Parts: sequence; C-alpha cells; structure tokens
Amino acid sequence: MTDFSETARTMVYLLSCAVNEKKCDLKADEIDCDTLYSLSESHGLCAVVAFALDSAGIEDRRFTQAKLKAKRKLGLFDVERAKLFEKLNEADIWYLPLKGIVLKDCYPRYGMREMTDNDILCDSSRMTDIRRIMTELGYSCESYGEWHHDVYQKPPTLEFEIHRSLFLEENAPVSAEYYEDVFERLIHRSGCEYAFSDEDFYIFMLAHVYKHFSHNGTGLRALLDIYVYLNTHPELDFDYIGRELNKLQISEFEQRSRSLALNLFSLRPLNEQDVALLPQFLCSSLYGSVRHGEYNHLTRELDGNDTKATKAKYLFSRVFISGDYLEQRYPFFAKHKVLLPVLYIYRPIKGLLKHRGKIVHEVANVAKYRAPKNRL
Repeated sequence: MTDFSETARTMVYLLSCAVNEKKCDLKADEIDCDTLYSLSESHGLCAVVAFALDSAGIEDRRFTQAKLKAKRKLGLFDVERAKLFEKLNEADIWYLPLKGIVLKDCYPRYGMREMTDNDILCDSSRMTDIRRIMTELGYSCESYGEWHHDVYQKPPTLEFEIHRSLFLEENAPVSAEYYEDVFERLIHRSGCEYAFSDEDFYIFMLAHVYKHFSHNGTGLRALLDIYVYLNTHPELDFDYIGRELNKLQISEFEQRSRSLALNLFSLRPLNEQDVALLPQFLCSSLYGSVRHGEYNHLTRELDGNDTKATKAKYLFSRVFISGDYLEQRYPFFAKHKVLLPVLYIYRPIKGLLKHRGKIVHEVANVAKYRAPKNRL
C-alpha cells in the first residue's frame, strides 16, 4: 500500500473503529502519530481518526484540535445554514442540500465528517436574488456566474457553494445530461426544501465521486462516505440504482468502489479487484493531485493506448486543432477556415514564446505515458 503501508493500514483500522463505534486496541507506542496525522490530513480524515484514538486513550494535540475544529465548524455551518434556509423559504426559492450536509448525519458521532464548505443546489433562475440574500447575511461573493456554482465566504472559515447545476457538460457530459432536469427527481420535504430519495442521493454521490476520480483523483474519504451511507441505508433498491448507473455509464465503478469500501472498512480480506483499485484512492489526497489529473487526462485523450502512433496522432491534434475545440477557442478561424494555416503557424510560435515550460512538460508526459493495467 505504497510507502505509507504501515501508516495506511493503521489509519484504515482507526477509521473502521470510529465509524463502527468499536474501541481501538492499539497502544500509543504502536502508532507513528506524525506520519498518521500527515496522511489523515491529506485525506480530510483527522477528525474521524481522532475519535478512534480517543477510544484507546491515545492523546495527540493535533488530532484533538482537529476534532474540536470540526465540531466548531459544523456548529457554525448548522447555524448559518438555518439562517439561509429561512431566507430562501421567505423568498420562495427552492433548494436542495448536497454532499456533506447530508452525509454528516450518517456518521455515528457529531463532528466526525469534516466539511470545508456547504453545497446547495438552488433554482438557477433566482441566482441574483440569492446573491442579495447572501450579501444581507454578511457573505462576500467570491465568484458569480463564472462556473456551475457561485461561491460565498464569511470569516473566519465559512464557505457556501450555491449551485446552478450539478455538473458541467465540459468535464462530465454524461452526468450533466442525466441531471439536466434534476428537479423532476426531487422529493418535497417542507417549505422550499427538496431532497433526493435515498437511492438517488447514493447515485448522485457516486457520480460526484467518479467525476473527481476520473479527473484529478479523490482520496479515502470518498470510500468512507460510501461505506457509512450504505451502513445507514441497508434497504436501498439496487435494481433501480443499477439501471440508473448504467445510464450514467458508471456501473462498474460503483460496483468496484462499493466492494472496496465494504471490505476495507469492515476489515475483511480484499479481493483482487479491491487490491487493484485501492492505490488509486490511497495515493490521492482529498482533492486529488495535478499529476493524477494529467495522467487521467491523457488516458481519456489516448483512450488508454500508449503506442507511438497514438501519441503522435494526439500531439498532431494539439497543434492542428479542429472540431469543438477550434470553435470554442478560435471562433473566427472556425468560420474562416481558409485562414487556418495562419493559426497553425501563429499558435505554436506564441506557445513556445509564452508557455514553453508547459509545452515541454506535456510532451514529456505523453512520451512517458503508459496505459493503466486495470482501467475503469
């Protein structure tokens, strides 16, 4: 399990103890707390590990502080979210709490599930009104209309992402199409609040995890979320889930992720596919890595083919651009194709003058690319 093998095993054991509410039987001298904290922090799991350490009577100031910080932040989010929901109800704006807002209640103890922000899907036709509401609540608007969510922040550490849609077509086209009419899938709760059914939340969670996994990668917390959600929702209709996952083209990913999560955090032996998949989660941090993202990008672009001919064809297409990329980035030349030779000369020269390092880096990545042995 990589260079972190012993520490990773220790962390997985502690995570299992925490979410299954079992007493940890490790002793302080059996744990390298420095390495454990570094690994736990990179995966956003310090708070849940702290609960397991507490059960064994093991004290470490960093883990204790992480747990207290997680509880304080969760409390602040609860208060601020209640204020926001009251305002949205008054303004007759429908909203759907997402991700950690729902998952935090699946964990057995308050504060186990850390959150850096709160994600909420709202009526996309009312984003101007929501901006006014957030400003009245004391938030500064850090991003508006630039992405599929607007970002609002309030000191010391509060951040809300108000979503216009769940996925962007440019980086998750299948999911974006599937969730284009998401409101039709929602269940009314009270006021203007809506929710997914238990099955649809699980489907969305897996689609979201896959988006990160297939781009920059994602860490162990995604697997722990899957495990905890499955444990708290034992009656899920997997016939329905399977049909919908086929539409999203992530059925195999879900099955393998579910197997790995259930075996890993139940401390059962891993099967061959589990062993192949685990490093892809373990070697990523909570939000993945640039290197992982570059590798996944090349895997998609080369369709998992590492022959010299395929690589040469890809590099050729990067110079002599065409299709949707040409129309989006250079609409003038897309309309006046007779002038394309000018673009094909100008663009490489400009790139070499301004972005030589990036070009050299990409060419080097393509040259050393090797196709994955167990591709999902």
